[in-house]
Amino acid sequence: MTARRLAFLALFLWSPGAFAGSSVRYALVIGNNAGLSTEVALEPLLHAESDARGLRDNLVRHASFDEERVVLVTGGGRREILAAAARLIAKRRLDRAELGSLPTLFALFFTGHGLAGKLLTADQPLDGRDIAAIKKEMDAALTIGFFDACFSGGLDLDALKGKGAVATPGFNPVAELPREVLDSEGTMWFVSSQQGEASYEDEKLGGLLTHFFSEAFTAAAADGIGVSIEGMWEYARARTVAYASRRGQRQTPSKLVRNLDARGPVYFAFPRRRTSTLRFDESMQGTFLVRYDESSLVERVEKRSGAALDVAAYEGDVTISRLGADARESAPVRQLHLGGGSVVRLRQPGRPLPGHAPGFVEASLRSKGDLGELALTERRSQSVLLLGGGYRYAHAGPNQLAAANGGAAAVGLVYGRLALGLELGFSTTSTTFPAWSFEEQELSPRLALGLGFDLGGPRLDAEVIGGPILTSVRYGDGASDHRIDKSVGAGLRLLVPIPSVALLSLRAGPALRWSRGIAQSDTADHLFFAPYLQADLLFPVSLD
Repeated sequence: MTARRLAFLALFLWSPGAFAGSSVRYALVIGNNAGLSTEVALEPLLHAESDARGLRDNLVRHASFDEERVVLVTGGGRREILAAAARLIAKRRLDRAELGSLPTLFALFFTGHGLAGKLLTADQPLDGRDIAAIKKEMDAALTIGFFDACFSGGLDLDALKGKGAVATPGFNPVAELPREVLDSEGTMWFVSSQQGEASYEDEKLGGLLTHFFSEAFTAAAADGIGVSIEGMWEYARARTVAYASRRGQRQTPSKLVRNLDARGPVYFAFPRRRTSTLRFDESMQGTFLVRYDESSLVERVEKRSGAALDVAAYEGDVTISRLGADARESAPVRQLHLGGGSVVRLRQPGRPLPGHAPGFVEASLRSKGDLGELALTERRSQSVLLLGGGYRYAHAGPNQLAAANGGAAAVGLVYGRLALGLELGFSTTSTTFPAWSFEEQELSPRLALGLGFDLGGPRLDAEVIGGPILTSVRYGDGASDHRIDKSVGAGLRLLVPIPSVALLSLRAGPALRWSRGIAQSDTADHLFFAPYLQADLLFPVSLD
């Protein structure tokens, strides 16, 4: 597939991850509860304006439209609507001047009253010529028109009201738009009912077709990474027909598709969460296309030099293309697989690799193809054995039979975010009173489990640690006692690299200890608060 073909597909398949690039999606959303007509008095609708606001929110949240490129008009007249369209057209022209001739998607939504081929507003109606002019000026490669409007009137139903008073033809682009507009390349027109039918508003749901179309953003079945506009339409159409039928009414939404140049589904919503990251190095600049092979989703990313850029991505097989100024067909490409949670870095060859915490490494990425003067690396998990030891202080209260200061030998393993450690601590203490004395020795095997965070060199682990404490006490009168105490704690461990030498491990946290009191006659177990501090020098050994 050529680079130009990839760029054309981008208009169907733009997503929130490419915030650094240029948006190719624009929308004008119109909602009017009231509709002014000189022919008949119309009862105001209850939900058309709130339906329009919901559509706007769903376009931004789920369909990859940038907020500044979605214009919402509620309760407005014809002049206000045309002025809003003019602002959107001006934004489109500005984008073209700044970013080049990108293919675009334009979606026009209207929910409100319709009468005799016109969309009613707060004053003068919109007709087919107005829609045609907006469509022509936007000059989008794909135009989607969605009209939930019909003049069919005041049916006295408990919950379902017609959008009008007497069943007469409503706005239908098949009949009302000029043929050159209907037959122009890349158009999809959706209407809420056939001519002569009512379009209904439910007192709780709002306009039926609009309600179920909004629901389809997240409820319609996904095909790969996205939900196609066809899938959303079928979801909304079937539920609109069924809902009206259950209430004894007939409403049959219809669509018209003209000259679409697309080999696969036209993806409109993207409910699946992105878990991977494409990280563009700060020194890089240029225009890139990211294509998801399983669904032909394509995104354009504009990268400027001077700052790193993270682009959220879906996991799966992807193809990355770097385009020249003329988007030549011989643009270099690279095919790779993104795993869930993976971070792939695009950088200039020869530049120093970024630092990572123990347990992570920046490795060259195996992939097909070539991106010219670019290299791909991926942050991967690495197995690292840690050997060493150090000093540990555990607080001991005045009535507690416990040693505060001691040493520890440690062996540990880190792999990615997981950390496992085994320590053997040794400590001793002695006290002399006027009438008696004792000497205590402790041997403490401890197990630590942690979850780590890569700080770009240092590593921070949140951990739990605990184990038995083998205690031996000898008193001044020659008596001795041997017992097993217990300790459990939770805290933080910071690993700080000492370049080319070792790792400094700093550990701290609260802990609980079960042990006996200091008096020789006290043989019961008591619960003591014993927070700890520990410093170790560890030597890493890579196991990969």
